[in-house]
Amino acid sequence: MTATAERSTRNRADSEERLIVAASQLLGEVGPRTVSVRMIAERAGVNHGLVHHYFGGKDGLLRAAMTRLVRDHAEYAAERAHGNPVPAPQALVNDPAYLRAIVRSVLDDELALARIEIEEGVSVPRNALLFLAQQSGQTEPSLELKARLGLGMAMEMGWAALEPFIFAVTDASTVEEQDALRRAARSLQIEAMKELVK
Repeated sequence: MTATAERSTRNRADSEERLIVAASQLLGEVGPRTVSVRMIAERAGVNHGLVHHYFGGKDGLLRAAMTRLVRDHAEYAAERAHGNPVPAPQALVNDPAYLRAIVRSVLDDELALARIEIEEGVSVPRNALLFLAQQSGQTEPSLELKARLGLGMAMEMGWAALEPFIFAVTDASTVEEQDALRRAARSLQIEAMKELVK
């Protein structure tokens, strides 16, 4: 490979990476409907024509960004759970980029973006559901197990999205009070998770 070709490849990889990072951030900040190609390119510091050239347009870039977010989230969740397929309680609090992108995609009625984690086989809740079904001897997850997991997801996502408001409502104003509230909530989540495999 010539030096010029090598430099061109490095420039392309750098531009693609910058576009994916910018799109990942903007997915959570403004959502897939509001974000524009120009907005992403400006944030990335590249010409907006590169979005079409490298990704075929906004949809392709948003798909690449969400794929990155869901893969990173799956890795993070596995680390936090020490390899256990059932995620650790309140792990989502420390992964706001993923949470915001998923929530914004659902709120913008862009379910295809939110479903990428299922297509990619890295959906933390889907994998937990299948694991819990297997643990309880079910060939297919029962309706009750699906409902319990759904409620668990709602608690986890709700806590992660609303934690500052939860602290305000419960008057947990000091770091010590907030930590105590988190610990108590985690204990309740762990108890609820134990109920899933009964």
